[in-house]
Amino acid sequence: MEEKQGLSSRELLESVYNALKEGCREIQFSSRAMAEIADDSDWHRSRTGYTGYESAALFNAGGKKWAVAFGIKCGSYPADPYNCDIAAVELTGGGNTNKEIAAEVQSALRRNSYFRDSLVYAMADGQLKVKKDGRFSKKTLELLGPKVQEFVAKDVRIDPNYLTMDLRPVVKSAVRYKPEFVAFLRDTFRTLLSS
Repeated sequence: MEEKQGLSSRELLESVYNALKEGCREIQFSSRAMAEIADDSDWHRSRTGYTGYESAALFNAGGKKWAVAFGIKCGSYPADPYNCDIAAVELTGGGNTNKEIAAEVQSALRRNSYFRDSLVYAMADGQLKVKKDGRFSKKTLELLGPKVQEFVAKDVRIDPNYLTMDLRPVVKSAVRYKPEFVAFLRDTFRTLLSS
């Protein structure tokens, strides 16, 4: 049995979310906020994949109010290529109670279709991605692009002889990351939201 080294992409992003929410107000949702991330529907059936958020951390940065949330893939098989994400949405409403703020945040997160407002998302093979035309893409790539490889503890290994049902290569072992990547990502995302 192979010894696991480093953090999986889910462990990494969940740890980053936990680090970001330290000292912040956290809002728990009464029902999961879900944003569509994949669809394989046609005229006679519907199959949709989502990322689901249970809570969000609230904080001020760059003169704006932000809600940051950690999401996990859910729904039907079209979401299988994905794993999780960290989304950031700007709050513009005047809600003060947890219920009012939760409603605004949930509504904003539902509009995070296809990772539009995600700081970063992880694929099932452990690779981190940024949506090409997303809200934070340019700045995230600028800050992270040259550094990510330094934090890879173990690269992805695929089996070239087999494919999944949706023609993705079968992953033998997913990317794993060095634990110090958590603090780097936390600081990077704080910088990004402050700019």
